[in-house]
Amino acid sequence: APPRERRSRFGADCECVHTITYHWSIDNKSLIYAGGHCHAPSCLDISLYRNDTGTPQLLCRQATKYGAGDVKHDKFDEADFVALPPCLWEGEGLDPAPWLGPKTPMVSVKRNRNTRLGHFGEMASWQMRGIPFPAHRAQLADRKAAVVARS
Repeated sequence: APPRERRSRFGADCECVHTITYHWSIDNKSLIYAGGHCHAPSCLDISLYRNDTGTPQLLCRQATKYGAGDVKHDKFDEADFVALPPCLWEGEGLDPAPWLGPKTPMVSVKRNRNTRLGHFGEMASWQMRGIPFPAHRAQLADRKAAVVARS
């Protein structure tokens, strides 16, 4: 006999969203790459915030992107392929790298589709690359940012 389907308390077609948050800090880096750990297609999106002012500031948001099948114009646009493009900074056509000074508080918010069965072992972590700076250079950058903020 086939296994019985587990039903959630919301019924067989629950379109619930499961949200996970994660908090940590980063020291003295200019961020150039961020890719959230989010499994498609259950992943709706994952967002990365800096929170050094008490009001989270969005640095990166990855949302699922479904291919349209236009491989003639874009060889990576496979029909129905699910991708989660990373966030990139510092390069031609890209925004400047965000500076993350000493002990910059970070917050990650991940939203998953959670239909019928729970998602166990989920996380809201990020793979990131940045350019590190020595502590004295970080202090100079922080002072310069403070002067710019006051003007």
